[in-house]
Amino acid sequence: MTAGNGKQAGSILAQLEQPSFRPSKADRKLIAYMKSHPEEIPVSTIAALAEHVGVAESTVTRFVKKMGFASLNLFKVLFAKEFSKYKDRQIISHGIEHDEPALVTGRKLLDAYYDTLDHTYAALPEGVIERCAAALQQAARIIFVGLGNSGFMAMDAAYKFFRIGLPSESSDNSHAMVMKAALSDAGVTFVAVSHSGETPEVIEALRIAKANGAHTIVITSERTSPLAQLADTVVPYVGRETLLETGSVSVKMAQIFILDLIYTQIVKNRAERAAESKRRTALAVAHLR
Repeated sequence: MTAGNGKQAGSILAQLEQPSFRPSKADRKLIAYMKSHPEEIPVSTIAALAEHVGVAESTVTRFVKKMGFASLNLFKVLFAKEFSKYKDRQIISHGIEHDEPALVTGRKLLDAYYDTLDHTYAALPEGVIERCAAALQQAARIIFVGLGNSGFMAMDAAYKFFRIGLPSESSDNSHAMVMKAALSDAGVTFVAVSHSGETPEVIEALRIAKANGAHTIVITSERTSPLAQLADTVVPYVGRETLLETGSVSVKMAQIFILDLIYTQIVKNRAERAAESKRRTALAVAHLR
C-alpha cells in the first residue's frame, strides 16, 4: 500500500506484529491497544486514541509516520480495509488448511497446545510458584484483575481460590479495578493477568495497588513488559497470538495452567483446610437445589 507522503508502507497488521522500526515504550502501548481493540481504531479520533492509550497526541502522530503514513486519517482508512479483508480469512495458525479433515486439524491443535504447555513449564523460574502460593495464603484479601479474555481468567481464578477458603475477588472492569487498587493496603495481594503486559488500565491498577503497599503478582507472556516491571513477582508463560488470533485457546491454556499450578500448591500446603472449605461451600450450594 502507498502512504500519502509517497512512502511505501507495508501491511499494517504485519507491522503491528513485527515493526520495521524500533518501537519506543509509547509505541508498544499503541501497538498493544491496536491489537486488542482493532474495531475501535477506524472510528477513533487522535484525541480519543491518545487518551485511551495514555500517550500524547504528538506520540500518535509520530507513530503513524513511523508506520509509513502521512496522517492518522489515512492510516485509519487503510487499517479498516486491511482488517476487514483479513478478519474473516485465516484467523488460525499452526499450519491449518481450510480443506483438511477435522481430525488432521485436531492433531495439529493438540500438538500446538502441548508445545505451549511444555514451553511454559520449562520457562517457569525455580521457586516462583511457591512464592506466589505463600503470598496468596498470607494475604488478608486477594484481588485478581484482567481485561478481555484475561479478565475471564481472573474471574475464574477468584472463584476457584474462594472455594478453598481464601478471601478472593476479581474485576474485569477498568474503573472497578482501579478503585479496588485505591483501597488496597499491605494486607492485599494484587494479581494481574495480562497476555501482552501492555494494557494501560491494568498497568495503572497495579501501579496504584503497589503504591498502597499491596504485594503484586503478574501473570504474563511478556516478562519485560511495563506491567511485569511493576510486579513483585512475575510468573511467565509461553504463548503467542497474532492480532487475528486474539483469545486463542493455547494462551488461555497457559494462563489456566499457571493459575492451577498455584492453586494446587496452596491445596498441598493446607490440604485439610482446603478440603473442609470445599466441602462446606459445596454443601451450601447443594442446599439451593
